[in-house]
Amino acid sequence: MLNIWLVSWRNLTKNKKRFIFTLIAVILGILLTTSMLVANNTIKDTFRYYEEIYAGDADYWILSKNYSFSEDEVTEIKQQEIVSDSLSVLDKQALVEIDQPKAPAETSVRITGVSDIESNLLKLPLIKGSLEGNGIIIPENAAKLWGKDIGDTLTFKGFGKIEVTGIVGFTSLLASPNNWHDAKGRSFRVMMDLDTLQNWTNQDNQIRYIRLQHKDRDNENWLSNYQDLLRGTSLYVQPVVIDDLRNNDVEGLYSVFYLVCILSLFISGFIIFNMIYSSVIERKKEFSVMKSLGYTNVDVFKLVLIEVFLLSLLGTAIALPIGVLFADLFVEMLLGIFQDTIVYTLNWKSATILSGLIGVLFPIMISGIPMYIAFKTPIVYAMRNTNKTSRFRVEILRYLFGIILILLSFVDSYLGYISLLVGVVLIYPLVMRILAKIFAPMIEKILGYPGKLSVSNIKVNTNRNANTSAMLAISIAVVIFLGSALESIPSEFEKEIRQTFGGDIQVQFEEPVNEEIINKISSYAGVDGVEWFRETMVTWKTVEDEYREFYVMSTPSENTKEYQLFEDPGIHLPSNSILLGERAFDEWGGKINDYVTINSPAGTREYQVVGKVNTSQDGGYVGFISENEFTEGFNWDVIHTIMINTSDSGNPYILRERLNADFAPYISTVTLVEDQIKSSQSSFDGMNEVMQFLLIIVIALSSIGISNTLLMNAMERVGEIGTIRAIGFTTKQVRTMIIGEGLVVGVAGIIIGVLLGIFVVYLNSISNTSAMHMPFIIPWGNVVLAITAGIFLSLIASTIPSYIAAKVNLLSALKEN
Repeated sequence: MLNIWLVSWRNLTKNKKRFIFTLIAVILGILLTTSMLVANNTIKDTFRYYEEIYAGDADYWILSKNYSFSEDEVTEIKQQEIVSDSLSVLDKQALVEIDQPKAPAETSVRITGVSDIESNLLKLPLIKGSLEGNGIIIPENAAKLWGKDIGDTLTFKGFGKIEVTGIVGFTSLLASPNNWHDAKGRSFRVMMDLDTLQNWTNQDNQIRYIRLQHKDRDNENWLSNYQDLLRGTSLYVQPVVIDDLRNNDVEGLYSVFYLVCILSLFISGFIIFNMIYSSVIERKKEFSVMKSLGYTNVDVFKLVLIEVFLLSLLGTAIALPIGVLFADLFVEMLLGIFQDTIVYTLNWKSATILSGLIGVLFPIMISGIPMYIAFKTPIVYAMRNTNKTSRFRVEILRYLFGIILILLSFVDSYLGYISLLVGVVLIYPLVMRILAKIFAPMIEKILGYPGKLSVSNIKVNTNRNANTSAMLAISIAVVIFLGSALESIPSEFEKEIRQTFGGDIQVQFEEPVNEEIINKISSYAGVDGVEWFRETMVTWKTVEDEYREFYVMSTPSENTKEYQLFEDPGIHLPSNSILLGERAFDEWGGKINDYVTINSPAGTREYQVVGKVNTSQDGGYVGFISENEFTEGFNWDVIHTIMINTSDSGNPYILRERLNADFAPYISTVTLVEDQIKSSQSSFDGMNEVMQFLLIIVIALSSIGISNTLLMNAMERVGEIGTIRAIGFTTKQVRTMIIGEGLVVGVAGIIIGVLLGIFVVYLNSISNTSAMHMPFIIPWGNVVLAITAGIFLSLIASTIPSYIAAKVNLLSALKEN
């Protein structure tokens, strides 16, 4: 008996063209899965890495409500036996003179002075130079804009000159603008030795905060100990928390990664199923003869199982390394959307192992039915002359069940979407027959008699053709749904930003704002009003008892429409209560009227969550308490952020320039509502381009399914092709016939896909439970893209099988017939 592995390999590759097409489908499916999983892990790790750099290796922060304090005030804490290391930090706004064509004469910079630049509590990704010495450390993007290199000097207005001794990569601690336009509203950030900064600013022994590292790092009791030690002073403590959700709202992006994985596996699985199923059906008599010669059911099952295993193993082995390379390109493209230059390390190991397991096991799972058919093939099957056909009653039940599932899609649940897709797949053979009748006159008119045969041939293998068309339809539906999401979200964001931004301009000061500053800004021409709110960063706990951090803001001094920070739900905010932004509420995981634990500047407190609100502040990852609670409960009476409302004649851009000129040494950021909208729009535009690129690849994968199906159809009709050639058909007419079949399958998939996509968008628009709720918007750009890509790729997919069918040897075909 021949080696079963060799027999399986020969059976698998007997039809080489079909094998190649199916192998390509496996490779593309696993390639996309690998790249999406690697990209998912890499982006998560990258954002977390930068949060870790920002936090250093510290356990606690000691800060002051009065902005700065004497280092002597924390001497007792630093001398605690539990403290293993500490880092003192002072921040100061300044103006630096930059001699560049596009640079303003004086550029705003925030200088951070640290007691030890090489401390374990400070992580700086050094690119050039050294962290040693008494020079200044600047970020890479600032060095490029300023035209500065190691050894060059920087001149700070009112302070002096200092040499550049180090250039570092991106870190949140030194996050700086990438261009001069952004620099109009943001300060550059640099770092130097603490003593030098204290001498420059005449703030001897003054610091803004101190970082502490503990020997016993898992002991959380020290938080309450520190709170007791600092009670009655202007100082307060916060645990250091690594929370990348505060700066990066990319949860939706991860969902898209998983969606592309599932879709690519779904499509490649259909292609594998079609091939294995067709192969098994073709060889049923062969299996019957094998069993009559002594093979058992298990032997036959093993034979087909090994075929599938070899196919999946070969495809996975080729796909994994290519998938990792594709992931690298994709991550680079995706991170390029963000304003800052982000460096990443590809996290490929765990994702590649998982993709490898999926690549090997998923084809085996999807081929379960064909393997069972081979297993159950009876010995007497070889004596039969015809195959069994599915009974009419079974088809009717299938279509009825499919219609019921489609109707169940109106159930407001994720299960509704699943039932819709399954229902569409179940009724698709009927849809194909109806569409084939509708297309018949048009196809015949365009392609002539070969077109008429194309429509007729579609009905021969209706289920196989329907499955192939369904793959394309689902791919196009996803393109349209995501396109609608990416079109609606920016418009919804713009509306939300304008409603909840708080005035037309927000100005954040490094040091507390006094009444004199507010009055001076109020007197500017073009200013219609100035209001303010209090805010501070706090740490808090989810219902899973995990630490998170976000800004808590007070309700504005005048919570009018012009200065609204959140969409007012009409909820009164009593003492010890808080409103959470939508993202913060979801991350918290509790219910309305439950309590959340917050480490406030006045100590650990429990706040009742009385509502969830829509807000553009920090992307909804924020909390709101009343002004009274802020001053009394938080014991926080300083203001750092003001809101400016411009009059009809006021120009916000001119006002920004004046604010920078008058308050440059004190201002951290000046943000215009228009800039916030443009920034959000730019991010979504970049995301849309990336998603369109991915989804075109998914449509291309569906087209490979079309090519594979047409090839199988043609090879099964070799005798028929020989006959029509013998009675006068030319090779061109044969090619036209096969291309016509591909067009029918492709156009049907496009029509159903567009209708299905629009229907899914509609279902989502009326849903009350969807996490991705959006208005009913038809993304015509994506519809045109899907139709164009679908037709173009269907034509390409039809061309190869058409040439193969046209080259069938006439004599051999007639003998077979």
